[in-house]
Amino acid sequence: ADGIIHIESPVQRSYTLGNFFDLWGQPLSRDRVGPAKGKVTAFFNGKVYLGHLRQLPLGNHTQIQLDVGAPLVAPESITFGSGL
Repeated sequence: ADGIIHIESPVQRSYTLGNFFDLWGQPLSRDRVGPAKGKVTAFFNGKVYLGHLRQLPLGNHTQIQLDVGAPLVAPESITFGSGL
């Protein structure tokens, strides 16, 4: 419900937003996020991201926001509690 993705893996490697959507079994593109369809605007750590959505890296405290359609919602900043 909070939108936080937690990754635990026995293998040390880089993960992407595309990996997450593949595991979730949902589409991800510039005009679709899961079941939502429309123009997708991505924010990566508070800045507009123009690259390939599926290649967005997932890392410690990375903040990704995907807005579908209009109006856009200003990027939100999350404060992570201790231990996260």
